[in-house]
Amino acid sequence: MATVFITCPYPLSRLTGIGRFVRDLIRFLEPLGISASLACPAEFKSQSIRGDGGFNLRWKVFSNLELAIATAMKQVRERDDFQVVHVHQAHLQSLAATLTARILGKASLITVHVRTPVAAGRIRRATERLISNLSVRSATESVAVSRFVAETFPYREIRIIENGVDTEMFRSSAEGRRRVRTDLGLGPETVFVFAGRWTTTKGVDTLIRAANSSLLASLAFKILLLGEATPDEPDLVARSVEMLDNPSRIIPLGPIGGGLPDYLSAGEVFVSPSLYEGMPLAFLEAMATGLPVLASDIPIHRELVNRAGVGWLFPPGNAEELAARMAQVIKKGVPMDWSERARSMVVAHHDVRSKVAEYVSLYRSMIHP
Repeated sequence: MATVFITCPYPLSRLTGIGRFVRDLIRFLEPLGISASLACPAEFKSQSIRGDGGFNLRWKVFSNLELAIATAMKQVRERDDFQVVHVHQAHLQSLAATLTARILGKASLITVHVRTPVAAGRIRRATERLISNLSVRSATESVAVSRFVAETFPYREIRIIENGVDTEMFRSSAEGRRRVRTDLGLGPETVFVFAGRWTTTKGVDTLIRAANSSLLASLAFKILLLGEATPDEPDLVARSVEMLDNPSRIIPLGPIGGGLPDYLSAGEVFVSPSLYEGMPLAFLEAMATGLPVLASDIPIHRELVNRAGVGWLFPPGNAEELAARMAQVIKKGVPMDWSERARSMVVAHHDVRSKVAEYVSLYRSMIHP
């Protein structure tokens, strides 16, 4: 086997867990002698179809349909060059790719990262549910990134390959911590770190509201916001911060690219206030860097905190309970052995190299059953 045809419904430069995992998958397949042909949207509308597989989507409406058609056409053009199709997320692009694979006589694999809440509106809800179900049913093999995600597709047996992160890249850096804290003018205060898309589904608004709680009024802390705004909520952080009594406690930094391990090292605690997740990479990256996580009490967060034996949970969307946990951390500090225990869990269960090896084994079994 030499080539895998990989699809992703989002631009790889966009800050999404799916895109980041696809980038890592491709990066770690190459040393094993396996190349990838990628089909995904381009980041900017001005781009043409690029060598990395980015499609310039021109339709103002039905862009997902355009992406699905472009992906299927690329599969047909390259049908002699790849042996297996690997699609990510239950999406119209994935459905088109798996159906095209069947027509071409190729094996296909879908990895479902999360089953998002169904959109409002009866017709849209029914359409999204149909596409999601058919995407999983039409693939030769189906994988979910966690037991929780697999259970949302009860009609088909789905194997589990949990997400992994690069534990060599994500590790604590004393020098990185010193540099970042100096550059940001941070003193002895407790630093909480958030990394991800700035959306209500990721809970960034809950975190900002918590910073304004009377429970934290007399305590010294800062919150670093790493990530990026989204087209549907472009002003969420700016509007939320404007309402704070002390906006200087929030430091919005935006996307910081390859410097993420250093910025994580600069904190004491990672905050993950999401309303839903499948197997959150940001959570795993933080723990690999030695940060215990203060997380919303959703199934996958609870499972990871229990697996590591470190961390704190609070009710999803509850800013006052989040503030209470933050106050506890500031007053009592983080237990000395929690950093080592957090990293040890990720190294043992979530190193990306072992996950890529599982996928390679699955590819080979699909081609040579």
